[in-house]
Amino acid sequence: MTPLTAAEAAALLMLAVVAAASGSALRRRRETLEAAGVAAAGALAAIFGTDGVLWAVALVLGLAACLRYGHALVSASRERPTRLWAALERENAARGRFFPRTLIERLGRGSLADVALGDRATETMTVMIADIRDSTGLTESLSSEDAFILIADFFARSARVVRAHRGSIDKYLGDGFMALFPRRVEDALDAALALQAAVKALNVERLGPPIEIGVGVHTGPVTFGTVGDSRHIDTTVVAGTVNTAKRIEGLSKRLRVPVVTTGKVVSAIRDTDNYFVRPLGPQQVRGKRDTLVVYAVDGPPMVRHAVTTRAARERR
Repeated sequence: MTPLTAAEAAALLMLAVVAAASGSALRRRRETLEAAGVAAAGALAAIFGTDGVLWAVALVLGLAACLRYGHALVSASRERPTRLWAALERENAARGRFFPRTLIERLGRGSLADVALGDRATETMTVMIADIRDSTGLTESLSSEDAFILIADFFARSARVVRAHRGSIDKYLGDGFMALFPRRVEDALDAALALQAAVKALNVERLGPPIEIGVGVHTGPVTFGTVGDSRHIDTTVVAGTVNTAKRIEGLSKRLRVPVVTTGKVVSAIRDTDNYFVRPLGPQQVRGKRDTLVVYAVDGPPMVRHAVTTRAARERR
């Protein structure tokens, strides 16, 4: 073997090793293994060749291996930006699931990347607080895993109901949640009534013992924005409106009424024929010296009568 052929064989062997080793990193395993195989064949031809024909074959195989490996490198370099962009889009989509999209948009930010610590705004919104009644008894009658599955299913259904009525869930609160509706009070009331229907459907599936929920609805100015530090940013809502909605939801449990709201919400309803509003009188709520006049809200009487009549016919 001449020094030239020895150098040729060594170079081809080196190419075979590099190509085989880099296939996984380049995500071009098949192409790089092909290049490695051709390079190894060329090296063998150079090592055991005794005439010019085999050396020429080794040269041709070496060029083919170089071209194949070069093609793999070029293809990988072209696809890398695409993969990085796709990964970035997935990351942004994942981050978006942890922030209330409604609040981010109403802060005047086009994307999560534009959100800054301390961003805030004040608007009139309708706040809905929903909570599972007797959740302590629920966790005592179920294992922690089964209770988690039931509550998670309730949250998933609730999120779909809220989104369908142009709202967004701001916070999950143990066994309840707070939702915000920036458009009209009717969106929150319709969501509250639809939520009761969703819970009935959940109970029919018997994932656990039947559950009941109480809902409180109030409207007024709220200040929302971002809090935290440079390493962790979250959104929060600060307002007496939120506190009143929480107290109203507590009244729903005490009065055994599914949906309770305030006079401020009732006076903002544009078409009262769509709801059956029943006054509950002045009530004392925790944290307030004065009593608060509240109302029970249900669907319109004609709709409820039609549903009841249809159910009675089906039972016959």
